[in-house]
Amino acid sequence: MSVTTDHTISQLFLLANAAQRAAIVNRLLSNVSHEMAVSLAASIGDFGDELHPRVTPEQAEQITAAQMEEIAVTAEQHAPGLVPQVTAFFNRELA
Repeated sequence: MSVTTDHTISQLFLLANAAQRAAIVNRLLSNVSHEMAVSLAASIGDFGDELHPRVTPEQAEQITAAQMEEIAVTAEQHAPGLVPQVTAFFNRELA
């Protein structure tokens, strides 16, 4: 796959393979509240521990674009500037 233009975080998520999706989610999860991690775990199954949530590529495949957006919004609230950093990184990675 080749990314020729900058994409939003949810577009990147949809374009990425399972391992890349997991990497995107895990970068964002490191900056979300415990409540967000619990909410996501309720929909895709348990992952990691409370302090270091990690999703597997298989779990990342179960995350919807809407959930990805919710994770991104929450992560950005907890760590302003994080989503643009992650988006820029993966735009370069997937190019």
